Amino acid sequence: MGKKKGTRTRKKKRLVRGTTYVSPDGGETVYEQLANGMRGKMISQSQYAKDVEVEMDESEMVGREAIALRRKYPALQHAWNKYKTIWHLIIN
Repeated sequence: MGKKKGTRTRKKKRLVRGTTYVSPDGGETVYEQLANGMRGKMISQSQYAKDVEVEMDESEMVGREAIALRRKYPALQHAWNKYKTIWHLIIN
């Protein structure tokens, strides 16, 4: 029988012999190392590494500059207040 329409096959990542892999963060993120010593494509990334990446991206949302920006744009301050309210309701 042939494949059913709409079904997907799962591709497995296969490690290639002779390829070198590097991890700058102790195994949380793994990259293929190119022949010239540079970092190649990402092979895998743990949820912890993804969370650290999001943390770094969102760090600009707090601090003096962020407070000034919220003061300049009232809609942003209003959204921030809603976010804080929901945050406190969930963690308490």
